[in-house]
Amino acid sequence: MNLRSVMTVLAMLALFLVGLTYVLFGVVQIDPFNSPMKITVNLARSGGLLDHSQVTYRGYPVGRVNNIQLRPGGVRVVVNVDEGTRIPTDTDVSVSNLSAAGEQFIDFRPRSDRGPYLADGSVVDQRDTHTSVPFAQVVTNLSGLVGSVDPGKVSVVIGEMQKAFGGSAQDIQRILDGGDVLLGGLQSVLPQTVDLLHNGRTVLTTVSDLRPDLIAGGNAARDLTGRLRDDDPTVRHLLDTVPDTLDLVREVGDANGETIGRLIDDVATVSEVPGDRLPALSQLLPNLAKLGPTAQAVIRDGKLQVIADAYPRPNCDYGGKRPLPTVRAVQEPHIYRYCTRTEPDLQQRGAASVPRPKGDDTAGPPKGADPNARAQRPSDAPGS
Repeated sequence: MNLRSVMTVLAMLALFLVGLTYVLFGVVQIDPFNSPMKITVNLARSGGLLDHSQVTYRGYPVGRVNNIQLRPGGVRVVVNVDEGTRIPTDTDVSVSNLSAAGEQFIDFRPRSDRGPYLADGSVVDQRDTHTSVPFAQVVTNLSGLVGSVDPGKVSVVIGEMQKAFGGSAQDIQRILDGGDVLLGGLQSVLPQTVDLLHNGRTVLTTVSDLRPDLIAGGNAARDLTGRLRDDDPTVRHLLDTVPDTLDLVREVGDANGETIGRLIDDVATVSEVPGDRLPALSQLLPNLAKLGPTAQAVIRDGKLQVIADAYPRPNCDYGGKRPLPTVRAVQEPHIYRYCTRTEPDLQQRGAASVPRPKGDDTAGPPKGADPNARAQRPSDAPGS
């Protein structure tokens, strides 16, 4: 071979090596110096993924799918992610289509940019993944939707719409023009409209807070109107007589204006006297209230009935309520009442006053006795 042939072969080899390098590093994206991380993603279905499908991080290419394997309840996808890629563990994984042709790829979409991050051997759970609906299922669903539409009903709807809007193009145009003018006006007063909405919200919130009071006021107003309706004749009579009464009051005021003025001055002077003696009156009035029952006890049939003792002697109090001397009623005596006074001049008698040994408590009533018990009449005694 001559030199020219050798140079041609070398040039062809060089071109072949350049093309192979471009295919391996540019198209297939083989990097012999890269040590990718292997991350396992558990999916419900593959979604059309293939070996060597692209892996992206928020749309940016960061690796390739290594292999796809079946697992119980779904598939296991192992992806190779470029070394140094920091993908937070709090992430969603979505299988999407690159175009309508169906080039599926797997995309990591972290919920935040904070760590920890996925590392070699990490596993993404199925609940954090999302697979797009297969195109075949979309076509099937669309076919079912189209098949459920009744052409006759659609024709009726189109016919009615034609009747409704037929010949109304100018009216619709005027409505649209008016809406445009209205929106333009609202835009010119946008700050005032925003303030109005905020103030309206405050007012409505206040009304909502006052809802119980408004309900109570409404109920009270309903009761008031019901009472006025029931007393309608009286109210009408009052309205008919009030003008004449006011005229009479005006005439009295005109005729005796100076006298009424002096009377009011005198009343003001007199009212100052009880005001200065208010503490004494506050003590007198309750005592006057007690005077009524006492006077009622001693006054009978228009007569004052009083018993006077000209020679008062010491007496014993048995702890009971004394009957009034004017009450004509005979009651049996209490059997468990004892003299409560201990003065030596009373000379108490009876078994209760007899001296007893120390510790003897039989001078009083027996335990559990009713202090209000009375002696039984012979007719009420058992066996009578």
